[in-house]
Amino acid sequence: MLILMNLCFRIRVEGKKSVYRVTWFNEHPQSLHRLFKGIASSGKVLLAFCVCALAIVLSYRIYLSWALFTRTIRPFDFNPSAHPVWFMIRGIPYDLVLILSCVILIGFFIWTFNHLSQGYLWRFLSILGYGILHLLIFCLLILHGAHVRLLFEAQTGITFFIIQEFFLNVPWQELIKFIDWKDGLFGLVPLGLFWGVLWLPSHLRVFVLKSSIGIIVPLSLFSLIGVRIQHAPLPSEVRLNPVLFFLADLREQVGSSPSCEGEYGQILQEEKVSLQPGGKEFQSPINPLKFLPPPQDTPWNIVLFIMESVGNRYIFDTSQGHGMPMPFLHGLAKESWYFKKHYTSSNISTKAVFSLLSGLYDFFHQETFGSRPDASVPSLHTYLPKGYEAFFVTPAPIQWYFPVAFVKNNELKEMHHFENLPLKVRMEKNSFGRYIGRDEVETIHFFNQRIRKAKEPFLGIYISFAAHLPYFDYGPDYRIIEPADRMIHRYFNNLYLLDHMLNRVYENLREMGLLKRTILVIVGDHGQAFGQHHPDNYMHHRYSYDENLETPAIIYQPTLFKPRTVEVPTSHVDLLPTLLDALRIPYVSQYLDGESLFHHRLRRKYVFIYGYEGTISSVDQHLIKVQYSLKKKRCWAFDLKVDPDERNPLECSSYESQLDDLLKFVRFHDVHLVAYNEMMKEKRLPPMESKAKTENRE
Repeated sequence: MLILMNLCFRIRVEGKKSVYRVTWFNEHPQSLHRLFKGIASSGKVLLAFCVCALAIVLSYRIYLSWALFTRTIRPFDFNPSAHPVWFMIRGIPYDLVLILSCVILIGFFIWTFNHLSQGYLWRFLSILGYGILHLLIFCLLILHGAHVRLLFEAQTGITFFIIQEFFLNVPWQELIKFIDWKDGLFGLVPLGLFWGVLWLPSHLRVFVLKSSIGIIVPLSLFSLIGVRIQHAPLPSEVRLNPVLFFLADLREQVGSSPSCEGEYGQILQEEKVSLQPGGKEFQSPINPLKFLPPPQDTPWNIVLFIMESVGNRYIFDTSQGHGMPMPFLHGLAKESWYFKKHYTSSNISTKAVFSLLSGLYDFFHQETFGSRPDASVPSLHTYLPKGYEAFFVTPAPIQWYFPVAFVKNNELKEMHHFENLPLKVRMEKNSFGRYIGRDEVETIHFFNQRIRKAKEPFLGIYISFAAHLPYFDYGPDYRIIEPADRMIHRYFNNLYLLDHMLNRVYENLREMGLLKRTILVIVGDHGQAFGQHHPDNYMHHRYSYDENLETPAIIYQPTLFKPRTVEVPTSHVDLLPTLLDALRIPYVSQYLDGESLFHHRLRRKYVFIYGYEGTISSVDQHLIKVQYSLKKKRCWAFDLKVDPDERNPLECSSYESQLDDLLKFVRFHDVHLVAYNEMMKEKRLPPMESKAKTENRE
């Protein structure tokens, strides 16, 4: 690459006929050596950067190949079938494209810079140029290092979503905790290599140049051969260079899902604020009857147990020949309200947890309302009467998946989490990276002890982490599959662990004599995928299939909730109004998105879901699921009754009214949520009790 650029500068016009001739080859037998020497001297900055970039991409490619062939748990359960060398070479063309692009770009700026007259501006630009080069090297290093770590720890590459989450939801001090001294030392190597090449004597730089060419040329030839050999398709996260993968994702993501606040601001001047749009498009004109349980003299305790990344299709699954992952929950569901077709409000945790606590959908675009510093809409513990003692426990870092600002603004002050729990960090031998949560068994013990100390009535919220990646092994007592050589096997084992933890909470309440006075709500925040539909459909946030969205939900308290199975589609936003009705706490339905399940039938027509990949969905009561891609401006549908596995997407032409209702609701909801929040901040809402009492009739 450097030779070609130098040749371009040395081509000259000779003769009247403007015959172009490259003169260096015939001038002298040593011309080639002079060319190398000239490049090593005049293009030393470019050479230093090229060597540095080459070292980064080759280290990444070798390390990734080694990890894929030696690690027990691989991204996307990927099984490389080719020989390690050929497998590594398949990705080399993308790495070389990155280096060539950087060299051309930097070479152009150097060439432009060399035509400037020397002076103060020249010195300033020289210093600035070196600074930009160092920043570029640092960015290359970070993107390659983060990409390979995320592949094994989070089943994703470095994407716009990941970068956005870092900047929006994770404080810098939390990120620094994941960088140890080895990472810092390794980060100095490329910079040392850059300055080492720059300061080398001329003859050694010539040697470095020849060595680099001796590496690039054979790799290019072998990669061309490797491309022609038929292999199984590789996931783009593995095949592409991390920088190219990030840029491709950035192109798709930026501007794909804008906020509707400005576009629909006029609505607020013409209509009252209501989270539920009126009209026959969204609701039945006939008001359903509400059958509430008998009132009780004593207040009820509430334990809300949110299960991170627990999909409904896995909890009772024995199809692979192993034992039932969650037998205790299976038995408890028979004594509870069991929501058989329950949907999350979003396939990411922050939005889903916000809906569970508020009874509201979050934004239907990528911004998370619950993370806004001014998020002031009411939550579960603010609806409860005065005197409730509220506390929250989780073994995980709350900045990663919890609507911290929303909860703090609602004055839930007692929060125990990864950063302040005095419990051990779960580690696994030979694990790739480190576990980002406290020990689940110890954290459940802490939660049970906190319940024992609580003054009734109390609200205890627990969010588990066992079923979240990296699915670490908690030992033989919590295994139903051995050996756990696939991610889904480890996931089943951790569901079994989680079932034991639920049983411990239940038994703790029973031993304390609290079970008869406690409502136990058990719900997942979202589903989890293991390669269904697409090779990269792992975890939950990439797609909006039912494996990503369906999650278990039960409410246990036989006095209030006589055992039943709810067959119609339900949503996270329904749980809060259902609880408020059970507790006989008044509320105004127009300020909630959900609907109480104490109605003899649901008035609303749809549940709505936002997929962080840019998909919005609605599911009607007949299980017709209509989806629309905000990025691709494309619609499709599934009839879940006849096609529960979503194998046959349907054209939306037969469901145009449902599509129109979906788009209308999304536009309506986001702007009204902002308006509702502003009214709550300014305390401009009318008294709710009088109106709520008229709605809360039996």
